[in-house]
Amino acid sequence: MKKLQLMLLLMISSVAVKANIKSDTTIVEFTDKGVKKRVTVYSSSKRDFDLPKTLDLDNVLKSIGVDSLERKKAIILAGNDGEKQDTILVIARDGRSIKIVAKAPKDVIMKRDTLRNDAGDHWSREGHDDDNDDDKHQEIKKKTKSSGRFFSRSDFGIYLGLNNWSKGNTSGSSLDTWGSRYFALSLQKNATLINGKQVDLAFTYGPEIAWNNFMFEGNTVAEMSGKQVTFKDFGKNLDKTKLVVPTLNFPMMLNLGFEESKFKIGLGGYVGYRVGGYRKIKAEDGKKEKQKGSYGLNDFRYGLTAELGKRKGLTFFCRYDLSEMFKSDQVNAKGLQAWSVGIRL
Repeated sequence: MKKLQLMLLLMISSVAVKANIKSDTTIVEFTDKGVKKRVTVYSSSKRDFDLPKTLDLDNVLKSIGVDSLERKKAIILAGNDGEKQDTILVIARDGRSIKIVAKAPKDVIMKRDTLRNDAGDHWSREGHDDDNDDDKHQEIKKKTKSSGRFFSRSDFGIYLGLNNWSKGNTSGSSLDTWGSRYFALSLQKNATLINGKQVDLAFTYGPEIAWNNFMFEGNTVAEMSGKQVTFKDFGKNLDKTKLVVPTLNFPMMLNLGFEESKFKIGLGGYVGYRVGGYRKIKAEDGKKEKQKGSYGLNDFRYGLTAELGKRKGLTFFCRYDLSEMFKSDQVNAKGLQAWSVGIRL
């Protein structure tokens, strides 16, 4: 007779087995001496994880992504005396459905099993008696398509935020805080340096294309007067007026990923090269004007970056240019350094 219960986990030291994958399902089977039952765990493999060296209840469930409270409950549920077979259904923290089947004590056999995929996608078991299972299970490895890393090998991100400039002087111009926006498209690579039980360390790098939109207040516009950028009143009422600076950047960070909390934090820097520039204005009557130019901007930029957030959730970021936005010979825009804050999707 089968029992269905929502809440996971199970297993305590064992003799035991191998983990293989059937499509997207990971199967772990072993004899649990703590509850004196033969245990089989079925879990989707969408989350990367490695089996621990010691196959006890707490370690296995922790590797799969089950919190401490659920692990304790699982031990109690698996240890309850039942009919011939107990089935427990549990939901892991990341939403994965995990099924645990615990057979009654009389069905427990002390042998090391190998799950095998026969023709027709039918799974069967081959086994043999082995008095040294307690030692050999230490060498068991989970055969998966994934690597067990906290960070994916690569990912694509969209940065959305606000930007402004600090320090320096712009000779009478000021920016609209909420209208000055930052946008970037990023392709990152993550090279895992340390793959630990609690914390992963990865080197993150990759190119991105970014746009700094500096929105002016009032009717101020940017224009060139000889070799000097100036900021002056346009002479007409404007609906929008901004200076747009597109750059090709290359950020580099050291990222820490914490397994238990699924929290990550990254610190690093970036270098970039300006790939254009233009001012854009929109009159009250809807007429638009776009004028390209360098506007005295530096070609190269560099600065510091930081990111923090959940592993599969929103990530907050901040950027701060250590380089000056405008060239040193500019009289009306001296010492300005850009910064941006926002979220990464």
